[in-house]
Amino acid sequence: MTETVERERAAGQRKVLAALALAQFICSFAGSNMNVMINDISTDLDTTVQGVQVAITVFLLVMAALMIPGGKLTDRYGRKRCFLTGLVVYAIGALLSAAAPGSGC
Repeated sequence: MTETVERERAAGQRKVLAALALAQFICSFAGSNMNVMINDISTDLDTTVQGVQVAITVFLLVMAALMIPGGKLTDRYGRKRCFLTGLVVYAIGALLSAAAPGSGC
């Protein structure tokens, strides 16, 4: 019986690790992908390279600034709830930025 419980626990831990690894990959991919595509993004949005760099910097600073408070919130509200909330906020931000007609800079 304990062997079955240990297998289930290990499987659950692998799922959690896979979800966290995927979320970290998405965040790091977004940051590096934007840096690689600065010229194309500025052309598509009809803005300057400097405007795109400002947007990328703000994105990365907000993400970094929310890591510590986000960690504290997980202690209070639970990891799963905070993780899912973070994914929803990220998805809303991605959809809003995809629908934006320009950078505003």
